[in-house]
Amino acid sequence: MKKLLLLSLALLLTAAATTPAAGQKPWKKKEKRFEPVVKQDARGYAGRYVGVEDSYVLDVRADADGRLSATLLEDGREVSLRDVRLAGARLTATKVFADDSTAPFAGLFADRVLNGERSSGIMVDGPVKVTEGVTLNRIFYTLR
Repeated sequence: MKKLLLLSLALLLTAAATTPAAGQKPWKKKEKRFEPVVKQDARGYAGRYVGVEDSYVLDVRADADGRLSATLLEDGREVSLRDVRLAGARLTATKVFADDSTAPFAGLFADRVLNGERSSGIMVDGPVKVTEGVTLNRIFYTLR
């Protein structure tokens, strides 16, 4: 009888430890990863990539020879990219702002896997100021 009581108590404690309390959400396992995408033809990267909002857009174009050019829209400001280079899935360039100041640009063409669903795009390195007081280190721009 004592063994049965101890076993019942152990089962109750195990159930309490694995069952969320009233009002709490159960634990969810979330999967999020980025897989680089290397294409044989650079023209395959051409397209419109949209970031966290429609005011963050990267337009990538390719000429007949496969040379890439790009324009960036950051928080509604147009930024040109010069010296665009592609090495594998890595895109680098120099941002040129309206006041002729410059900054480095780097991104990685990748598939984002989020809970089993895939989205193609480019992970752009920051810092990128999204709103006053909010700056992101990376932004994923989805191919649209």
